[in-house]
Amino acid sequence: MKIATYNIWNSESGMPYRIKYIVNEIKLINADVICLQEVSTRKLAESIAANADYPYWYFDNYPDNEEGLCIMAKMPFLDCETWIGEANAIYCSFFYNSQKIAVVNVHLPWDSVLSREHQIIKIVNAVDKKTYDYVYMAGDFNCSDFSDVQRFLLGECTLNNCESLPCWFDLASAYAEITDKKAENTLDFRKNPRFKGNTVETNSRFDRILLQNTYPQQFPVLSRCNVFGTAIYEDIALAASDHYGVVVEME
Repeated sequence: MKIATYNIWNSESGMPYRIKYIVNEIKLINADVICLQEVSTRKLAESIAANADYPYWYFDNYPDNEEGLCIMAKMPFLDCETWIGEANAIYCSFFYNSQKIAVVNVHLPWDSVLSREHQIIKIVNAVDKKTYDYVYMAGDFNCSDFSDVQRFLLGECTLNNCESLPCWFDLASAYAEITDKKAENTLDFRKNPRFKGNTVETNSRFDRILLQNTYPQQFPVLSRCNVFGTAIYEDIALAASDHYGVVVEME
């Protein structure tokens, strides 16, 4: 099963051509389920799903804003919930190989570490109320893999006297160790033309896919993890988004 996450950049830069390149990048990876952030409107979510050949999709927007989150899948959903209002997240589940798989799409606030920490606690608490065989959390966490938000998910620290039990595993980090390579950045201030001239910010890995500890269930096998969306399209002199996406393959 392939699971992906992609922040598609809610910006007029490169539009309308950039939409077809977003669809192209999504079709190239051919994920079974993909989480999208910064989807400007429900209409755009519907259009991307149709053009990228995803018959099932779920979208919800933020209060007083048309922008929202979308989960698209090749298989029908069992249930979907929005947690927007409490936290920037939506939830969907489906059957895959006779197992109930849940996916949480998150886009934590960019402008407040306090808000990010409050929201990730609410998201973890909401996940704990659901039943599933395996659950993945994917999205733009707007913080580095050294942040307390990430450490909280990994079970390495508490936030506001709360802990994440079961803990989560960062799949890009695991795959980097398997392959003896560094986990790939998803914000590339050196090569992505969106950030041309930016000599201050450093490359980072804001976009991540995590798997909750499956005990006592056996772990699935992580066979691949890589970024996508790195191509530069000459007619717009941009990549499809300012973020690179992440896709994992689980067996």
